[in-house]
Amino acid sequence: MGNVRFRPLSARDLDEAPAWFGEIELREDGWRDADTRSSVAVDDSGAVVAAGVIWTSRAHGDRYWIDMVVDPRLRRRGIGSAMLGHLAGQRARGIPFMTRGYVDSERVTFAFACGARTIQIVPPARVRTTRAEVLRPHGAVVAASRVPFAQVLGAHADMYEWIHRGWSPVGPGFAAVVNEGLLDDLDLDASALALDDEGRVRAIAAVYLDAEPPVVCAETTRPDEPEGERMVEGCLRHSLAVLADRGVTNVDLDGHVSDPHLIPNWARLAPAGEWFLLVEIPV
Repeated sequence: MGNVRFRPLSARDLDEAPAWFGEIELREDGWRDADTRSSVAVDDSGAVVAAGVIWTSRAHGDRYWIDMVVDPRLRRRGIGSAMLGHLAGQRARGIPFMTRGYVDSERVTFAFACGARTIQIVPPARVRTTRAEVLRPHGAVVAASRVPFAQVLGAHADMYEWIHRGWSPVGPGFAAVVNEGLLDDLDLDASALALDDEGRVRAIAAVYLDAEPPVVCAETTRPDEPEGERMVEGCLRHSLAVLADRGVTNVDLDGHVSDPHLIPNWARLAPAGEWFLLVEIPV
């Protein structure tokens, strides 16, 4: 690696960005607060040879997400490692980095070379909606459109909080963040809730329309739900069947191997695709 120096990424850098900047999402340095930093590396001639960005999740804040890109002509020369070290020094807090990607992705391979450890696993996600037939219905399941929206939001936040509790705990005010925009993004007719006799939501399958194909996230609203696996099964059957009736062929399941009531049903749905990892990079 030749000599490189670092400076904050500016609006001008984005305006004059080379095509390879498009491999990651970049923003101007400090776009939100002290936990959002971005830098470029330049060579002796002043040409930009790499860019990197770190930020904290508005819902969590326990680690910095990190993403970097190096000019394809100059990769495997130590520039990425130098950028990693530079961004480590830009942190406002002494918390580790994390990144994510498919198991064989360049991003994850680089992270493991830097000593990363796996903190979460997402199994293959693509499911055909016709697989609804392998799941059993449940009498407690109703369409989310039949329940006051505030109750849907509460269930969605409750599910999110506990499934992340053991490996990436949420921070203050997380519910407003994870529920932001749901009125527009959530398909309430395809989404499903399992209710108890008092009308409390015990499980949810949320169908998000802001992706193609639609994304489905399902779990109980608390970890100690005795009928959780069956209720999640019924919610998933409702969601997949509604989408299948509309002519939607595929969905992507969004969850983790540690989601106890979802994973047995995930396995029965025989998903296709690649394994996905979330990893923590020591600093």
